[in-house]
Amino acid sequence: MHFMIVKDYQAMSQQAFNVIAQSIQNSARPVISLTTGASPMGLFKLMVSAVNDGSLDISKTVFLNVDEYVGDQNAVYTVHTFMFTHFYNQITQRPAYFDMFNAGNRNKEYELLRYKQVLSTYPRDVQLLGLGTNGHIGACEPGTLFTASAFCARHEESTIQSTMMLYGVSRREAPTEMFTLGFEEISAAKIPLLIASGQSKAEAVRRLLEEPVDEGCPASFLRMHQNFTFIIDEEAASLLSEETRACAIR
Repeated sequence: MHFMIVKDYQAMSQQAFNVIAQSIQNSARPVISLTTGASPMGLFKLMVSAVNDGSLDISKTVFLNVDEYVGDQNAVYTVHTFMFTHFYNQITQRPAYFDMFNAGNRNKEYELLRYKQVLSTYPRDVQLLGLGTNGHIGACEPGTLFTASAFCARHEESTIQSTMMLYGVSRREAPTEMFTLGFEEISAAKIPLLIASGQSKAEAVRRLLEEPVDEGCPASFLRMHQNFTFIIDEEAASLLSEETRACAIR
């Protein structure tokens, strides 16, 4: 595990960008799988800037995503909407290929099989992940078996509330299901890259690092991956013991 504590959100975004940029530059056909939401917003801005100023060449890069809400693909909360709003419509260079779960596919089993085939075609160099306040990664909520493969998940109430706050939708409008990679697919990436920022993530960070690996804290699964990279800011690290903090790369 590579564990890093940095000053603030901006520094966390920069360090995550460095990991992704290095993977793109060092691979003949890089495959980067992304996540969306508030945590990676700064990272997306850095990626767009680097692509547009010519310092990051993505012409041979494949971009994928870890999950997608089930619903209208063009709804404000979907991964599809986020990716086009904050990345694909902002960059001046096209990637080699991109794909994600199809939010509107009513045949859920078919969509899961289709996306598994995409993953087998494009082995991932980096799988970016955000950390939920309840310890979830992707849509793998507490209690998800560590043997789980890609599936359609039901959201816990805390996740629904986070979606409502982030996207300004009502409880009735908020999605309750999500296509997601399971732990099987997440662990297949060469580098699982987890980022967390802010006081609201501090308890989940503490559980991940200081309690036993357990399905009650899904993100703790990542500790079993030799290349797991975890980047957090000082606020997210605020509940960690001095012993744990001493293990961090500065």
